[in-house]
Amino acid sequence: STFGNNSVQHGQCQCRTPPSASPRRRRLRPAAPSVQHASALPEPRGRAAAKAPLLTMMRLVPLLAVVALGLLPGAQAWGVLGHERIARIAEALLKGKHRDQIRTMMHGDLIDLSDWEKKLTAEHPKMLALHFHKQTPEWTCAGLQPNAPPNLQHLGDQNGNVQCDGKGADPDSLICALAYYFDHFAHDALLKEFPKPKVPPIKAPKSLEPLAEMGGGSTQSYLRSIASLIADVHQPLHWLREKDYGREVTVIYKEEQYSLFNFWEEKLPDLLPPLPKGHQLLQKVDAKYREEAARWGDRLPTEDFWDWAKVVAEKLCTEVYAAMEVNHADGTREIEQPFKVDEALLQKWMSLAEDFTSQAGIRLAFVLNDILEHRRHKVATKEGRGMHHRHKNWRKNLAINFGLALLVVPVTLLALRLHYRVPG
Repeated sequence: STFGNNSVQHGQCQCRTPPSASPRRRRLRPAAPSVQHASALPEPRGRAAAKAPLLTMMRLVPLLAVVALGLLPGAQAWGVLGHERIARIAEALLKGKHRDQIRTMMHGDLIDLSDWEKKLTAEHPKMLALHFHKQTPEWTCAGLQPNAPPNLQHLGDQNGNVQCDGKGADPDSLICALAYYFDHFAHDALLKEFPKPKVPPIKAPKSLEPLAEMGGGSTQSYLRSIASLIADVHQPLHWLREKDYGREVTVIYKEEQYSLFNFWEEKLPDLLPPLPKGHQLLQKVDAKYREEAARWGDRLPTEDFWDWAKVVAEKLCTEVYAAMEVNHADGTREIEQPFKVDEALLQKWMSLAEDFTSQAGIRLAFVLNDILEHRRHKVATKEGRGMHHRHKNWRKNLAINFGLALLVVPVTLLALRLHYRVPG
């Protein structure tokens, strides 16, 4: 299925959990409560017999509810394990009072909220649409090739840019939802201090239809959504609607069958090596954070979002689908199904998944720190205070002040001299 009717069907793993499942695998669904077999119950009589069918149905309601929840498709990028991995990296990079401020704003720790997206989309299924890229016409991997002809649709518009007015992205889709939630925290005066972008900036949509239908949101839910969507940006299968985001592709690994989408969502995060803990984790990611933050900080946040997205989407074509396709003599290419994932390809995909989850965690920390800076400037402006920040164009401000000084200082000195010569 597609998103045409604001409904999404997520590919489910068509496999049996092996007996030797990893001990760190988290249970994603609650076990169904036990129900006593009807033959073990005493046979009702009289008025009780008339109520028996109703009572039986009432006993079955909890079981049916659990079964229904179990059948709901999962939507969270990387699954809960992947979200937790990304959250651990981001939380390691949030230091001191910054970590406390984010915890207060989100009403919880990043790690503890790893399953928040799963719970939200189960309760409000239409919110699933915000976690995937959609555009009309849909782009293809051929459109990403160098010097692709104009008739091939690029990611975004024909120039590779994106707007949330249907040109390059549908308003209720991944990149636009991220821009919308970030805009809630952005301080306009601070955004104006950034260098002029080289391409038209993403204009956040004025509203998100699925969010409006569920009654809107709050600061804490917006911030949680940003954390969730940044993870989604770094899950390559979320970027191309072709093959229903990989749900129509069947893969086999160690005799177990998955959809390609579910293999990336659930299986790969479970196979990744565990992250180091404490100070060792910080040492592993801090240098990369500092290196990247210096570059990201000179551009509008939405420019960064789109640049991150384009890299991930390109890797989907070159590292995921290209590795599965078979070239035929007539020039056509297709994926033979079911596709068997061998160990060599698995190692390549695991390396890619490890890179993407690490980047997601580092970039999430950067965005959260940036939101705190916007928040401080909003408060300072409201109180009539000025604040220095890294985006200020000090050369421009120096030139303005110097020009004012050239005018004000001579006039002031002349007025004082006249006053001295003509007292009273």
